[in-house]
Amino acid sequence: MPSSYTSAEKRRIAWLAIKAGKQSLAGDRNDDTIDPKLKREMDRIEERAADRGQREVQALERKLSAARDAAAAAKATMRTSRGPERAAARREMQRHEQDAGRIERELRRYQ
Repeated sequence: MPSSYTSAEKRRIAWLAIKAGKQSLAGDRNDDTIDPKLKREMDRIEERAADRGQREVQALERKLSAARDAAAAAKATMRTSRGPERAAARREMQRHEQDAGRIERELRRYQ
């Protein structure tokens, strides 16, 4: 599942991991000595990051679809026009295709 952590959340996770490690070392090896509050806080952070990541993926997919639609419209304009209009439509199509490629690369980050 895609997750998107803020820098504050990353720092908090590191702090909680250190704290949990200290609690684990201080207790018995056979017992779970980590405070349940730490576990709940870690779970809350992970849930927020997963929700944020999912929303970002959905937003990027919408932008990708819009860029592809715009590229297709520019290509249709390019094919039906001549001269300077055709060149302008070709540049517009290439710009939209570059935008789509950039969005696709950003989407790969979440996989």
